[in-house]
Amino acid sequence: MSRSHQEPSPERPQRRSRGEIDRNFFFGDVLIKTGAACGVALMLVAAYTPFTLMGAIKDGMWDYLGVVGAFGAIGVACYLVGRHLRHEATHWDFD
Repeated sequence: MSRSHQEPSPERPQRRSRGEIDRNFFFGDVLIKTGAACGVALMLVAAYTPFTLMGAIKDGMWDYLGVVGAFGAIGVACYLVGRHLRHEATHWDFD
């Protein structure tokens, strides 16, 4: 068997610049803390309100549920994007 057709070698990882690493680390950290702050704010609002989430659903308080859902979605999205950026804050690009 002749090896006339060789498989291409895998791409070599590229080294990221220091500015990109610092930017990913900083914004990742900020977004993680923002997501955690949204979670804390939701817990404080839930503790302060005199009704439960199930009570709000039964009473049809859709504006309250919309605000709570929006803050929850923003908090989760910020946290997940921040974790992704912190993962990208490495010297080598293996992805």
